[in-house]
Amino acid sequence: MGREIDNIHRSDAVIICGGRSGTLGEFAIAYNEARPIGVLLGSGGVADSIRQLVRVISKAGKEPGAPIVYDSDPQRLAAKLKATKAAATPTNSDGGYSGLGGSAQ
Repeated sequence: MGREIDNIHRSDAVIICGGRSGTLGEFAIAYNEARPIGVLLGSGGVADSIRQLVRVISKAGKEPGAPIVYDSDPQRLAAKLKATKAAATPTNSDGGYSGLGGSAQ
C-alpha cells in the first residue's frame, strides 16, 4: 500500500471511478487525509457504493475533512471538484482541509 499512500499525498484531489479493493483503499486514504474527492456515479464497482460508505463512516464519528462531490458526467464532476478545490484553502500542515465537512452534491 505504499504507492497508494504516496500518490494520495501528492494529489490535490482524487477522483473515484469504478474500482475494487485497491480503489477502496485509495478512497480510505484520501478520506483520512482530507483530500477533496470526486465520485463518478454509474461507473460501477466501489464508486457506486461511496455514498453509503460515507454515511456509515460519518455515523461512526468520522466526518469528511474535505468536500466529496458526486456526478455521473465526468466533465461536470471535474468542474465540481475544481470549483470545490478553488473555494477551499488547505489548513493543515500536511495540506489537508480540516473543518470543511463533506458535501453530497
